[in-house]
Amino acid sequence: MLKKILISILSLIVLSIGGLFLYNNFKHKPVYGIIILDKDEKKVTDSITSQKKDIEKSIVVNGKWVENSKTLVLSTSDAQKITAFNGFQKVSGSKNNYTFSPIKQISKNEATLFSKEEAPLIKDEANKAFSSKVHEYVTLGESSAYVNSVFILPDNQYNEFTGSPISLGVLKVKSDASKALINYNNVEMNQLYDER
Repeated sequence: MLKKILISILSLIVLSIGGLFLYNNFKHKPVYGIIILDKDEKKVTDSITSQKKDIEKSIVVNGKWVENSKTLVLSTSDAQKITAFNGFQKVSGSKNNYTFSPIKQISKNEATLFSKEEAPLIKDEANKAFSSKVHEYVTLGESSAYVNSVFILPDNQYNEFTGSPISLGVLKVKSDASKALINYNNVEMNQLYDER
């Protein structure tokens, strides 16, 4: 009887140590980036202001939105601000094994399309077509759940594009963003990303 109790205790210890090892190797890895979007700039800025104590740094840029294609249009100068936060992530790998790496530079003089699908022409809300010579599979953050494409236009062409105004906040938070994301539910779109 004592032998069975000893074996049971040793088995529990081995299982506990094995479970702890598995948990440490496969547990949730915290991320510290949050992206928020809303057509109302005040909602974006109010969200950032109300959570200021948990935000290490943030930026807000204004862009244009084309609803039917879920395309976010930005000027080159605003897109470069987002690259400083590693907000654009180049996607590589296959469907079940994607990897993300931050984009560090954006062409200043060429229209750039960040999308999974290559589109020869991008149409604005007035049905005017714009072409892009640069195409890469890049997402805003690490998801295309809300934004299918990001179209970046040189500053001198940006004003010619017709789209609904939209504000974008890119934040680096001090705590695990998966726990802080609930504080940003008052905006239309919010998502996590690994800003490192």
